[in-house]
Amino acid sequence: MKVSQFLLAMVAFHFFAGEVFAQSKKADAFKVEPSFEAPAGQLFDEAAYLTGTSVLNQFENVIVVNKAATGTSAQTLRMFTNGLEVQLPFNKVSTGKEDVEIVKGFTKLFRKWGNKKGTTNSHWRHTTKGFYSVKRVEDQNYQSGESQFHMPYAIFFNDINGLALHEVPWEFSAGGHEMLGNRASSGCVRVHKDTIPGINEAVKASGKGIVPVINTKTGLQEIDASGNLKTQNGFKSIVIVQEVND
Repeated sequence: MKVSQFLLAMVAFHFFAGEVFAQSKKADAFKVEPSFEAPAGQLFDEAAYLTGTSVLNQFENVIVVNKAATGTSAQTLRMFTNGLEVQLPFNKVSTGKEDVEIVKGFTKLFRKWGNKKGTTNSHWRHTTKGFYSVKRVEDQNYQSGESQFHMPYAIFFNDINGLALHEVPWEFSAGGHEMLGNRASSGCVRVHKDTIPGINEAVKASGKGIVPVINTKTGLQEIDASGNLKTQNGFKSIVIVQEVND
C-alpha cells in the first residue's frame, strides 16, 4: 500500500471512529429515566392483591406488564378483574426496544415530507416502569398523530411519554405479531390482535369513578397537604409496568 493510500485509510478510519463515538454519546444523552419512573424489579404485590388487602383492589382492572428481556415471564401481560386473574387468549407482548433511534438526514426528510411513517424526532425507545392509572381509551380505528401508525384499541397509561397498550400496527407485515415475546416497539406495549379487544372492552365497561391517586414510583396512595388520602375521578383501571428477570 502506498503511503498516500495508507494516510487516506487512516483519516477515513479516524473519521468513522469519531462519528461512531459522537453518535454513541448523543444516544446516551437520551437515556435518562424520568423522575416519576419506578425502579426495576417486582412492583406488583400479587399476594396482597389476591387477598384483597392492596390499595390496587380499589381498581376494577389491574393490568401487569413485565418488560424484562429475558426470563420465564418476560414480555408478558396479565390482567386481573375484581380480584381474579383473567385468562387471556395470548399473553406475549412487545415493549420498547430500549435503544435510541437517531432520526436525521434522509430518514427525517422522508418521514416528514415523503409520507413515510415514523416519528421525526430522535428518541429513546423506552417503556417506563411504574404504576399508571389509565388516562384515555381509543377504538379500533385509532391512529397516532405523530408517527401515523395505526394503534388499534389503544389504552393510554403514560400521556407524558405517549405510551399505550395497543394492537400490533397492521402496517407491520414483518416484525409485528411474530416479534411478540421480544422487545420490538418504540415504547408502547404491543398486544396480540386476539387479546387487546377484550382488554379494551373491559376498561371501557368499568368506566370511571372515584379511585385512589397512586404514586407512579411506589404504588402507594398519595396524601395531600392536610394528611388526607388523595382520590380522583378517573378510569377504574391501572397499568403496572415492571421489569422482573425471573
